[in-house]
Amino acid sequence: MVSEKALYAIIAAVVLIGGVGIGIGYYHAITTAPVPVTQKETSLTLVITPNNYFKNATISHRQPAFYVLEPNGTLGSSAKIVLPSHTLISLTIIDYDSGVATNIGPNGTANVTSYTNFTGTVGNVGYVYNGTAQYVNGTLSGNSTNNITISHGAGWKVHHMPWNSTFGGWEVTHTFTILNGTQIMLNVPSWAGNNPNGGGVTHTSFYINQTGTFSWQCFVPCGNELDGWGGAMATPGWMMGVVQVD
Repeated sequence: MVSEKALYAIIAAVVLIGGVGIGIGYYHAITTAPVPVTQKETSLTLVITPNNYFKNATISHRQPAFYVLEPNGTLGSSAKIVLPSHTLISLTIIDYDSGVATNIGPNGTANVTSYTNFTGTVGNVGYVYNGTAQYVNGTLSGNSTNNITISHGAGWKVHHMPWNSTFGGWEVTHTFTILNGTQIMLNVPSWAGNNPNGGGVTHTSFYINQTGTFSWQCFVPCGNELDGWGGAMATPGWMMGVVQVD
């Protein structure tokens, strides 16, 4: 039988050892740095080509179209674009079209300046890279009211695309606009310059912090018929489609 004195010694040892264990565990918990959470990122590259042959019952004409640049380098359909939610999406638009937009908005005669803004992007800005002479020389960068600044080698940091008095239109060739009903979730204007061969690049980034299926639409009337809102403008995979966010 264990004596009373020995029993107390055993209890004291257990308490001491347990206390040391608890202390070690507690010290570990408060001194070990948390593992940093890696920010989720993905990319989406869209390519706009102007001379795609479009034909339906009433139209037979070459018209512009958006394509998705696939990982293997091929051009895929933009009729349904799948994106992850709560993820930083790096968007690049390579635009081979050219020319200013005399009208912009939901019909062929509208001039809605909301569609000349970068909306829903990080900082509500985009970066425009273009090889045309006026962009290289920065001849439009002096207009501070348009919030345009130029940083050679890093693109133009742009909040809003201006009206070009020389060419008589908005410096917007197309827009990539994501809508939740009638609400603009994202608007990215694209400008390929006045080079007949186009070739402008627009880069920005954005988040979509909700899931669902939303529509996307170009708001520069560039189709045939219906004041520019026929043909490609009304056909999925050309100038419109859906964005599925999972």
